[in-house]
Amino acid sequence: MKINKLKKIEYISIIIMLVVLFSNAFFVYADQKTDLANEQNDIDKQIQETSSEIAGVKSQMTEALNQINNYNSQIGTYEDEISTLDTQVKTLQAQITEKETNIQEQQKKYDEQQELLNKRLVAMYESGTTSYLDMLLSSDGLADFISKYYIIEQLTQYDNDLLQSIQNTKVQIENEKNALETAKSDVQTAKTTAEGKRNSLSVLVNEKNALVGNLSAEERELQQRLEEFEQDKKDIQRQLAEIARQEEEERRKAAEAAAKKAGKPFSNDDVSFTPNTGGFICPLSGKSKRNITTGMNGYRGHTGVDFACPQGTPILAAKDGKVVISTALRNSSGGYRSYGEYISISHGDGTMTLYGHMSKRAVEKNAQVSQGQVIGYVGSTGNSTGNHLHFEIFVSGRRVNPAQYLP
Repeated sequence: MKINKLKKIEYISIIIMLVVLFSNAFFVYADQKTDLANEQNDIDKQIQETSSEIAGVKSQMTEALNQINNYNSQIGTYEDEISTLDTQVKTLQAQITEKETNIQEQQKKYDEQQELLNKRLVAMYESGTTSYLDMLLSSDGLADFISKYYIIEQLTQYDNDLLQSIQNTKVQIENEKNALETAKSDVQTAKTTAEGKRNSLSVLVNEKNALVGNLSAEERELQQRLEEFEQDKKDIQRQLAEIARQEEEERRKAAEAAAKKAGKPFSNDDVSFTPNTGGFICPLSGKSKRNITTGMNGYRGHTGVDFACPQGTPILAAKDGKVVISTALRNSSGGYRSYGEYISISHGDGTMTLYGHMSKRAVEKNAQVSQGQVIGYVGSTGNSTGNHLHFEIFVSGRRVNPAQYLP
């Protein structure tokens, strides 16, 4: 009995010790979890304050500057839309010129075919009432019969082919004319829409200028920095759009050369190309779109996404491609402005990427890079006060939201 009592006491003692140990471990874990959560909140707060270009000036922006910044964003939107419409008009006008040329060529072909048909009809008329049957019956023998039958068969086939060719050409001319009228109508619509947007743009510019005229000296200096950045973004987009246009022209010439080599007719309508928006990786190792600290719509006018991370973090090429821009944007005094040290890569599939605010670039213009290759290092050069990577994706020369395409 005493032994059993001793065993019970031992069991109870062990249980009490375990409870105490687990309780202490639980409270330690809870304290650690709370500390980690607080630390994460501090990091998140710090990231939000330093993760984007606007952060460097946001605390200094007065209500007037905020309003001007909003105007700039709206003005930029109108300018992009007008640019798109102007490009559409140019494309349609080029199509109109091509279709008019095609119509002239088809009309010339139709006239030649019609002339041949008229000559055949005259020849048949001048031959009198002699029919193909009379020709066969007048044969001198089997060999002459077969010869005449073959000739008649060839003439009949020729007449049928000629009539069908005339009909096809006529249909093609009508289709080209209808497409031409549609293109002309689309041009007029685009021009009217663009004119309306230009009027709206003019109103916005006047309202913005009225505000700018009342800014203080300090506000003007800050506004100049913002204006400079906006202008740089527009210039870069135009530059990349021109590169995209040149790449499209090279594809068109290649298709035209291939058609010529194959002896086939060529039309710009035959060149179909869909940009490959798949296959991107995150430009920072071990990260994904879940690590984006400021999205494309994080504030008005933000043209990409930001990843806050320590200075010197390696930046990776999001896809294979060719470096089309590798430079540093500087102001008149030699200091960094806008994107600072930045790189842009064309991926040869209708897409491009841009990497801004680097501390250092690791590749130069025209370099061929592989997906995942280190192209630079995170920094805070340009219009930025916190270390982060600003990342943009362009499709056919136009900015898109990178979050749609990142893993």
